[in-house]
Amino acid sequence: MQSSDNKKIFVFLGGNNFWEGLFDTNNIKFIKNLFELKMADFSHILMTIITPKQLSFDQHKILLEKKTQLKKIAHHYGATIDFCHINGRTIRNLLSASKEIFQKTNAYEKRYIWSQNYYNCLLGTLVKKQLPDSYLHFELLGLVPEEELYYSESNVVFRLAKFLVLKIIGRIDLKFSDSVSVVSKRFKEYIISKYHLRPGTVDITPCVYDDKIFFPSQEARTRFRSKYGINDHQKLVLYSGMLQKWQKPDVLFAFIKKLQMQDVHQAFRFMIMTFDQEKARQYASKYEIKHLIIDAGSGDDLNGVYNAADIGISCRSSDLVSKVSSPVKIPEYLATQNSLVLLESIGDFGIDLKTKDYALVKKDNKDLLNTTLEEINRLKKPDSIDLNDIFNKYCLQGNTHIFKRILEKQKS
Repeated sequence: MQSSDNKKIFVFLGGNNFWEGLFDTNNIKFIKNLFELKMADFSHILMTIITPKQLSFDQHKILLEKKTQLKKIAHHYGATIDFCHINGRTIRNLLSASKEIFQKTNAYEKRYIWSQNYYNCLLGTLVKKQLPDSYLHFELLGLVPEEELYYSESNVVFRLAKFLVLKIIGRIDLKFSDSVSVVSKRFKEYIISKYHLRPGTVDITPCVYDDKIFFPSQEARTRFRSKYGINDHQKLVLYSGMLQKWQKPDVLFAFIKKLQMQDVHQAFRFMIMTFDQEKARQYASKYEIKHLIIDAGSGDDLNGVYNAADIGISCRSSDLVSKVSSPVKIPEYLATQNSLVLLESIGDFGIDLKTKDYALVKKDNKDLLNTTLEEINRLKKPDSIDLNDIFNKYCLQGNTHIFKRILEKQKS
């Protein structure tokens, strides 16, 4: 993928902490896909990595491993990658990072800056102020100010203050960005209306699944159903995800309990895949749910569990944050041929899947808790035509053209 034009550089302002799993699934995968899927032809990349003020020995080791991995990926495609460390999200470090990025990119004729969150986009605006010919793209994955206001465990005053600060930062980011991408049609409609953006500057890039990880597998289905002791005649209802406040765990476990009470013939089993396992056990005890399977996994194991399941559940709060969201769990469920139970308020899925035989869309949490086994039993699995449609709409490969179009905008 090496470019004949060595006078341009791609500046990736990644948003995840390098010591957490999301750094691999988001930041490293983004760089890998940039090359592997030939989304652009940059030969030089500068990537920011946010680090704590003091790195532990283990964190030093992890950081070195991640940087080595990224260098190998770039080298494989005939490119180079350099790094800019940001030691904590502070104004001082923001200014320091913008100075370093200026020094490392000033010699290039063109700079394409891709920023992944509010803080990083603010950094991008500072660089753009110093180097006005830079192109700044803002990848907007969610309404972070509202998330802070609605879901934070902090006291009301602190939440409100942080909400207002983030709203101001968001306005600055949107004002100086050359283009924006959001994760749903509802999100696009919201920010165009709210911030008076030109529709042509806003693209929709839904949170996409990786078809190399999530795909139908009869072998995996047989193996994992055997592992968890699920009989052939039983349907497995699965929830996969954390159990945070906004994911409405009380509603989720009440829903499972109500279905279990209707299931007099034990035709259903229920499973929670989560890293919040202690919380899951507490909720299971609170709602007196019997024989609930609680486990955690990733990668191949997660695909195996998804294949073992028959019905996936997506549970969230019914608010603006949920309305504009694009939870990747939904296409992951569908890509492994699960039927789906979800709320109408969850992103575009709540609208787009209403007419599908494999989806049960409930109006709100109250309606969800009134779900009957008859409704569940009427659900069909996605067939081959459905799977092709799911791939085209929600798989990374099916959306590559959108990313390419965004990256091409600098040339227009």
